[in-house]
Amino acid sequence: MEKDKTASETTCGLLTFKPAWLQKYATSKHFLVVYGLLGTIQAMSFVYFIATLTTIERRFKITSRTTGLMLSGNEVSQIMLALVLSYYGGQRNRPRWIAWGVACSSVSCFIVALPHFIFGPGEDALALTTEYLDHNKLYGHNETLTKEPICIPGARVPKCEHETFNIIPPILIFISQFVLGVGTTLYFSLGQTYLDDNTKKRNTPKLLGFSLALRTMGPALGFLIGSMCLRIYIDPSLHPVIAHNDPRWLGAWWLGWLALGSVMMLFAFLISMFPKKLPTRQKKNTPQLSGKENGALTLDIIDEKPVKVNENGTNNNGDLTVKPKTVEAKATELIELKDFPQALKKLLMNRLLMTNIWSGVFYILGGSGYITYLTKYIEVQFHQSAANASIITGPAAILSMCLGFLVSGHVISKFKPGPKYLLGWNVIVGSFMVMGQLVSIFISCEDTAFQGYDPETSRMEFVNECNINCGCETLKYSPVCHQATQVTFYSACHAGCRSSKSINAVTREYTNCSCVSTGLLYQSDVTPKINILGGGMFEYQVPEDSVVTSGTCASQCGHSFMLWIGIMCVLHALTSSGKIGNILVNYRAVSPEEKSFAQGMSLLMVSLFAFIPGPILFGMIIDSTCMIWDNSCGTKGNCKLYDKENFRFKINALGACITVLGVLLDSFVCYWGRHLNLYDEEETVAMSLSSEEKKSTEKKETI
Repeated sequence: MEKDKTASETTCGLLTFKPAWLQKYATSKHFLVVYGLLGTIQAMSFVYFIATLTTIERRFKITSRTTGLMLSGNEVSQIMLALVLSYYGGQRNRPRWIAWGVACSSVSCFIVALPHFIFGPGEDALALTTEYLDHNKLYGHNETLTKEPICIPGARVPKCEHETFNIIPPILIFISQFVLGVGTTLYFSLGQTYLDDNTKKRNTPKLLGFSLALRTMGPALGFLIGSMCLRIYIDPSLHPVIAHNDPRWLGAWWLGWLALGSVMMLFAFLISMFPKKLPTRQKKNTPQLSGKENGALTLDIIDEKPVKVNENGTNNNGDLTVKPKTVEAKATELIELKDFPQALKKLLMNRLLMTNIWSGVFYILGGSGYITYLTKYIEVQFHQSAANASIITGPAAILSMCLGFLVSGHVISKFKPGPKYLLGWNVIVGSFMVMGQLVSIFISCEDTAFQGYDPETSRMEFVNECNINCGCETLKYSPVCHQATQVTFYSACHAGCRSSKSINAVTREYTNCSCVSTGLLYQSDVTPKINILGGGMFEYQVPEDSVVTSGTCASQCGHSFMLWIGIMCVLHALTSSGKIGNILVNYRAVSPEEKSFAQGMSLLMVSLFAFIPGPILFGMIIDSTCMIWDNSCGTKGNCKLYDKENFRFKINALGACITVLGVLLDSFVCYWGRHLNLYDEEETVAMSLSSEEKKSTEKKETI
C-alpha cells in the first residue's frame, strides 16, 4: 500500500489517465515551462486590463476612484483566503491546487466581458457609427440638428436618460477580480515553492529567473493584444465615423478576455497532470550513488525511476542508507489546521521575513500610480492614444525586465554572491527607483492651447461673448482644433461654429466660427501659448480663416516620450534584477515546511497594504487633477481633461516618498540577513563529495 501511495504521488496524469509515455514529462524542467507560460498568460490578463482601463471608464462613465475600488476585488479575496489556501494547499497536491486556481482565473476573464454582452456598446458609441448616424430612427432631422455640436441660437433642452444599470458593470468587474484573486494566490504561493522543493537550491535563482522572465513576457503580449483589440471598434459589426486616435473612440475592450479565458482553462488542465512530488526530488535529497547503468555508477537514473526510501532508511535496492526523517521529509507531512495559530505567530515573529515583506509593500505601493494607471499617464502626459500607449510602452519595458530577470538569475546561480552583496544590491536598486520618479516630474510634452481655462481659479469658463447665445452649456466634450493657432476648443459650438461638413469618414470640418474669427481666446497653464484670463479677454491676432476640425490639436513630443521610455526601461531592468534576491530571503528566512505559508503571508500583506489602498489612493489623486468631468443629468462620470502638470507632480512625488520607506527597510534586511544561507551550502558540499566518489569509482572500474 505504501509503495502504491508513493508511486501515485510521483506519477504524471489526471484521475485514471496516467499513461507510461506521459511519465517522462514529470520533471522540474517541464513543470517550469508550463508554470512559466501560465504566468505569461496570467500577466497578460493583468496588463490587458490596465491597457483597456480607460476605455472601460469611458464606456461605463466610471471615475478613477471607482476603478480603484473595482480593482481591489483581487486583493480582497487574497486577504480573506491567502493564509488558509497557502497553509492548507502547501501540504496537499500543489499542482492540482494551482490548476483549480487557474480555472478560477479563467472564469474571471469571462465575468469581466459580461458587461459588454449585457449592456452592449452604449449609445455614445452607436451614435458615432455610419449605421446609426444615417439610419437610426431615434435621430430624426430636428434631433440630429440639436445633437450636432454647433452654434444654435436658443437654449438646448438636455435629454436625461437615467440608466439604472450604471452600478452593474463595476460590480461585475469587482466580482471578476475577487475570483481572480483565488487563482493569483494559489499560483504564487504554491508554484514557486514547488519548484524550490524539487530542484537543487543552487539552481533555484536560475529557475526563478527563467520563470519570472516568462511571466514578464506576459505584459508585452498583454499590451500588444490590448492595442490590437482597442484598434477594433467596440462593436466590430458597425462602421465608425471617427479614427481610433480620436478621444471619443471606444475599442473592443471585451474581445481579449474571451481569448485569455479560453487559454487559461487549457493551462489549468495541463498543470493539473503534474504529480504531487516530482521524481527528481529524490535526486536532490539523496545525492549518493544509487544505480548502475552500463557498468558505471550514475545519478541520472533517478530522473527516470524515483527512489523509494523505506522506514529503515534503505532504498529499493537495499544499498542506500539515509536518516529516516530528513528536513525535506518533514516538509511533506500534513500540518493540521489546529496548528495554524501557532504557525502564524511564528511567521509574524520572524523579524527578517516581515521586514522583507514590508519593504516589498512600500515598493509596490509607491509604484501603484504607474502599475494601475500607466495607460492613462501616457495618454495625459504624452498625448498618445490608448492603443499607441499599449503597443509602444509594453514591449520596451517588458524586454528590459526579462533581461534583468535572466541575467540576475544566471549570475546568482553561477557566482553565488554573499547575502550582504545580494541584499545590498536591492538598496541600490531602490535608490535608483526614487531618483527615476523624481526625474519623471520634469518630463512631459508641451501642451497646445486650450480655450477657456483660468489658472487662478482653476475654473473652466467656456461661455463668452462670441458663443453666449449658442446653447452650448449642455453639450458633451467633443473637442475641435483650430489648426492655424493650434488652439483646442471644448466643442464646435464653443468655437461659435454655425455650419459643418464631412471631409472624410473620420474628419469633420466646422465653419463660420465666430470665436475664432473674433480672436477671443483664453489662456491657462494648460495652454502656455496664449496668455489670458489673468487679465481678462484680449485681442489675439488670428488668421482670417474661421475653420476648425474635429479632434484635439496634435502635440509633437516624440523626444520627451522616448526619453521617458528610456528611463523606465533602465528602472525596470534594475528593479527586476533585485526581485530574485527578495524571493530567496522569503524562502531561506523560514523552515522548508513554512515556505508556502510565508508566500501566502507575503501575498496577504501586499494585497492589504499595497494593492488595495494603492489604486484607490492614486485614483483619488488623479481625480483631483481633473478639469472637465462628463456630467450626465447632474451625475459625475469619467474625466475628460486633466491638469497634466498637477497630475504628473502628484503621482511622481507621492510615489517617490513612499518608495523611500521601502529603501530604508531594505537596508535593515541587508543588515539582518547578512549571514543568511541562501544556497544551502550543505547540499553543495554533499554534491561535491558525491561527484568525487563517482570519479573515484569510475577510475577503479577502469583499472
